Amino acid sequence: TELDVDGEGCGIRSTDTSFEFFCPTEDCIFHDSLPVHVIDQALYAEPPTMLIATVDKLARLAWEPEAGVLFGSASHDPPSLVIQDELHLLSGPLGTVAGVYEAAIETMLAMRGTPAKILSSTATIRNSSEQVGGLFGTDVTLFPPSGLEYSDSYFAALDTESNGRMYLGVMAPSHTMQTTVVHVAAVLLQATQEVSLNEDELDAYWTLVMYHNSLRELGGAVTMAHDDIPARIKVISRAEDVRRSIDDDEIVELTSNVPGRKLPGILDRLAGKDLNASPVSMLLATNMLSVGVDIQRLALMLVNGQPKLTSEYIQATSRVGRSVVPGVIVACYSAGKPRDRSHYESFRQYHAALYRHVEPSSVTPYSLPARARALHAGLVILVRHGLGLSANEEASDFSQVAGDLAPHLDAIVGRMTFSDASEVRDARAELDELVDEWLDLADEAAREGKKLYYSTNSTKNHHSLLCNFGSSGRGWPTLHSMRNVDRQCNIAVKGEETAS
Repeated sequence: TELDVDGEGCGIRSTDTSFEFFCPTEDCIFHDSLPVHVIDQALYAEPPTMLIATVDKLARLAWEPEAGVLFGSASHDPPSLVIQDELHLLSGPLGTVAGVYEAAIETMLAMRGTPAKILSSTATIRNSSEQVGGLFGTDVTLFPPSGLEYSDSYFAALDTESNGRMYLGVMAPSHTMQTTVVHVAAVLLQATQEVSLNEDELDAYWTLVMYHNSLRELGGAVTMAHDDIPARIKVISRAEDVRRSIDDDEIVELTSNVPGRKLPGILDRLAGKDLNASPVSMLLATNMLSVGVDIQRLALMLVNGQPKLTSEYIQATSRVGRSVVPGVIVACYSAGKPRDRSHYESFRQYHAALYRHVEPSSVTPYSLPARARALHAGLVILVRHGLGLSANEEASDFSQVAGDLAPHLDAIVGRMTFSDASEVRDARAELDELVDEWLDLADEAAREGKKLYYSTNSTKNHHSLLCNFGSSGRGWPTLHSMRNVDRQCNIAVKGEETAS
């Protein structure tokens, strides 16, 4: 079947076994097919020149027999450049597990030739050498290096004529946080009707971005946006003819609850590109806003409580004030939270040196829990895509390559000197144990007249080396994604009874 999108843009051609884009214009050189693939199987069949992916897809390398072609084959060169954007997000549990997979991938690339050059970018990071050492097992070089003057950092120069962004702090000790947010949001929205603004300023300040630190806080703000804030506007407006009216369809949510298919439409409305939709008056958002959302016209934000991390605060508030209209950020603080009170009391000092307060990232890819979670997956990636045993049933042939593994396992643990050299001995011993266990599993299957597969649903006829993480099946519990790498656990605290 073929689908033409209103006669413009890209058409879609799909069958039961294929999916591709094409240009509907008959005289276009891409009328037959556009060289763009979005399905994994198509990417494996035709490895691209440029691959755009998220880091959590690395977990699939242990499961997919054809995925290794993306990292080089007899007919395709391995990648020579890896660009990692938003490096500061690879921290905590995600960065810890990703570091183990990166070790296996870098070792695999080294087996095929020259390792890839890695470029990482971030606007908010501290102790970058420790984070890069943990993630990529290498030294870090800052590019471009720091200049001679603080006012010129190559990427940006100090503009003394522009207003930039203005931060304001509000704390009302005699009111609840909900009341404070309602009053402040109503003032900011009604100000567009009360203050003399030119056309550009009116457009920039028309949409109020309300930033929240959790979905729970945002849930309460939804009710306030539909009921309390419009009611408050009626109270503070000077006259009915200048009163700001807000319809329900002008209140938009930008969180993980929004289906992915709706996000492009929301971004178009925010950018003013969708002329058929009403303008957005209030955008209720969580930290989903702080990464990758670049809407030039936004210039007004209300921050509902101080975010946990300064890096998140910088990233979120930098989403407004990106054009010629200066940005205005109003941070509302709760008098009942000691951390909020502290930030309010040191508001000027804190905002005068925001980047000084950025927290260091924590990445421990070779700690014991991280090794238990992902080290075996790194071994599987190395064998499956580095030593050529990629087919599902070839897990039973592991003894053919086990003798060649030693130098490559040494290369993996050699990366630990950049993060935690104290774990080298234990990690190397653990890898040897995994090798012996793999050999034993293959021998056990052979004795029963079966074969060892990397993964199989037919446990009656074959044994499986891997099983789904979190399941009780036989095999090594292995992740399919790194989106939820941390697990909740219950802690029972028992205190000693004391005699009264």
